[in-house]
Amino acid sequence: MINNKVYLMEEIPFEKFAKLGISRERFMAMPRELIDPLLNGQITPLVRAKIRAKNHKVIEMPMKLQLTRDDDGKVLLQTYELRKEVDNEFKLTDRELERVRKGEIVKKELKDKNEKRLKFIQLDPETLSLISRNVAQVKITQKLRDMEKINDIELGVNQKQAAQDGKPIELNVGDQKVTVGVDLHEPLGYKVVNGDMNEWERQVKIKYDQEHEGFMGYLMTDENRWEYNKVVENLSRSQHTDNSLEKEKKSGIKL
Repeated sequence: MINNKVYLMEEIPFEKFAKLGISRERFMAMPRELIDPLLNGQITPLVRAKIRAKNHKVIEMPMKLQLTRDDDGKVLLQTYELRKEVDNEFKLTDRELERVRKGEIVKKELKDKNEKRLKFIQLDPETLSLISRNVAQVKITQKLRDMEKINDIELGVNQKQAAQDGKPIELNVGDQKVTVGVDLHEPLGYKVVNGDMNEWERQVKIKYDQEHEGFMGYLMTDENRWEYNKVVENLSRSQHTDNSLEKEKKSGIKL
């Protein structure tokens, strides 16, 4: 909900949204289904943005959006473009690609701003874009410490290591089971589910089914109006084979 927002309106990088064809006015006119996830730090449903390519042609590109912070606290706008296949921008091995396709989290050292940083990497199954976040920014270890202290439980070494590697783990809290694990779709990079591992997987599947239905999403129909509709009719249509579009998607959106 808005009253639990992670980001204040004055922090929104409107100049970044403008590069997607979303002016300040269009942003303010967004439906709650887009505004709430953005201000909460979550990933939005699909949005059909308008990108000006290097050849000055305006391209409509379905994508998801997310606000994040860098290590200095600066607000960034992340875009996850709809792809026909996974763009292995992080040079994952075949085994790592197989893992992310199965919904697992990969922990890998990558070069970021001329420094090597340990990152969690996850696949968004709807867009086939890879999501990444610095491991240091995902405070799952601190969350587990807090849960141990509050609930008077003690985790095993293997459980703690599994959580640090990005794997969900089951905890016995009183007479109930709770599952905790890394999920980069969430504002803090992890989530807590009331239930066992089966419930964790069930909620993941439900969320995917809801978001994936017919590639539904939001598109701008006029200056200040958003409409919920199919944002992608068919991935094989000419729009998705346009050379300039493929080039833009291949190199990613630079905001």
